[in-house]
Amino acid sequence: MRTITSRKSERVKELSKLHKKSFRYAAGQFLAEGPAVVAMAPGDQIEELFLTEEYLEQFESFDTSTTLVSSEAMSALCESESPQGVLALCSIVKRDPTEILSSPGQIVVVDSLADPGNMGTIIRTAHAAGAAGILTFGSCVDPFNSKVVRSSAGSLFHVPIAQLAGPEVLPRGRPVFVLSGQATVELGPGTAAGTGSPIWVIGSEAHGVSETWVSGKWRFTQVRIPMDPGVESLNAAVSAALCLYSQVI
Repeated sequence: MRTITSRKSERVKELSKLHKKSFRYAAGQFLAEGPAVVAMAPGDQIEELFLTEEYLEQFESFDTSTTLVSSEAMSALCESESPQGVLALCSIVKRDPTEILSSPGQIVVVDSLADPGNMGTIIRTAHAAGAAGILTFGSCVDPFNSKVVRSSAGSLFHVPIAQLAGPEVLPRGRPVFVLSGQATVELGPGTAAGTGSPIWVIGSEAHGVSETWVSGKWRFTQVRIPMDPGVESLNAAVSAALCLYSQVI
């Protein structure tokens, strides 16, 4: 078994480059941190495990290359403030948006979502609700950002995610509901009843959905979440959960 003891190790420096998006996509790899997250990863997606001594026994059944690392080296490899002793080097699975759009089940389009915690929670919620997948649009946070991966609690490995070029590629006849504070239709249990597998469009935390979705060029149904007067908006992840579970419950 290989061992890394120093945070100045060349291997640590090499892996730390994956904290940057450009390096992740150039390498086709990302880092998944924490025992709960790594335990959710399919074996064929893990290229190498990095463990501190206390986690060796817990992950001994994993049929993959394993490297023992010191606590100091693990701290250098991880971005969380209090890293646990488990890290996995994983391959990025590239998804085709048409694959997701042709699958049965709800789909969430996230438009220019900036907060990694929100993105991770939306992925986790989509997994729980049995959604077909997530499509990112605009300048979204990278789904393989380390905080997104942690916030997804491992669901990232089980929810297909792809980049959407624009509304023009959405299949005709499939219902699209755009969450907008200006909408007259309120979200409720019957909003998407009888429409098959709806597509929900959730905007950014600060600005909501972009003009692309509400310009009138596309025949999308705009809906709003009913709120008491004086409340400006809801958290993007909470909004996505309400939309998804309006169909499930």
